[in-house]
Amino acid sequence: MPKTRWFKGNLHTHTTESDGDASPGHVAEWYREHGYDFLVLSDHNHLTVLEDAGSNPGKWPLLIPGEEVTSRLFNNTAPVHVNGIGLHSFVEPAHEESVLETLQENVSRIVAAGGLASINHPNYKWIINAGEIAATEGTWAMEVYNGHPITNTFGGGGHLSAEAIWDLVLSSGRRVMGVATDDSHHYVDEFSPQLANPGRGWVVVNAEKESEDALMEAMRLGRFYASSGVAIYDMKSGRDEIVIEMAPYDTEKFTTVFRGVDGRELATEEGQEVRFAPPKSELYVRATVYSSRGSMAWSQPVFSG
Repeated sequence: MPKTRWFKGNLHTHTTESDGDASPGHVAEWYREHGYDFLVLSDHNHLTVLEDAGSNPGKWPLLIPGEEVTSRLFNNTAPVHVNGIGLHSFVEPAHEESVLETLQENVSRIVAAGGLASINHPNYKWIINAGEIAATEGTWAMEVYNGHPITNTFGGGGHLSAEAIWDLVLSSGRRVMGVATDDSHHYVDEFSPQLANPGRGWVVVNAEKESEDALMEAMRLGRFYASSGVAIYDMKSGRDEIVIEMAPYDTEKFTTVFRGVDGRELATEEGQEVRFAPPKSELYVRATVYSSRGSMAWSQPVFSG
């Protein structure tokens, strides 16, 4: 087997090319300075490209082309946003008669442009539900964590969390990955819980090398975990056993919950290294890691067949 390494990246980021408050170069420099290996500049309905990226190796993270394909339905009251990651060309947003039709058309256009389609912040204005995500064809991932303060990641008031929505999608038999992102807009002046600052959600990809092709293939296959702060030293996921080894910060402690169909708790393990043998009868198994520092990490689902 080829040797692999772990690469940290953010898939959902905005600049002054849409509604961010800093230039693409400034944003890319922030992520490089804070230890990110790759970055997607996903401006709304704009394919943001730093033309001199190739002539400045090391100045920025590896930049993977992306776009937040943004549709607004029903007199601009229903925002339907799908990230296109690794696009070969700009994607024109669709504005269909329903949320599902719009989701499907945007996913199809992203796939046709060579990208991976990730459905963003389903609880933003409570627009997208599990049934609509499960009904799409070609969806690669959905956001189980979004760092923007107004996207209602954890649900409430009778609404499911994004993670619970993910479990319903998986339980329908759809093989959809889970990602964590910043959805960052604010990089200058104040950093506060009320602003969409960077550094709140990311993915860490296990790939053969730091190249767009290698990272895209690893993400397509689900060889990554999502995090809002938990660092994982190593992870092995298979139908026979799931092994996760965390990298604690100072006195950090961990609880890992292994979940199956409908988010049902299958086992709970404490400690820095945990192991679990998935039941052969379970459609899928995934893990959520909870840190004593308040952050989380999510493994990708392992399916039974």
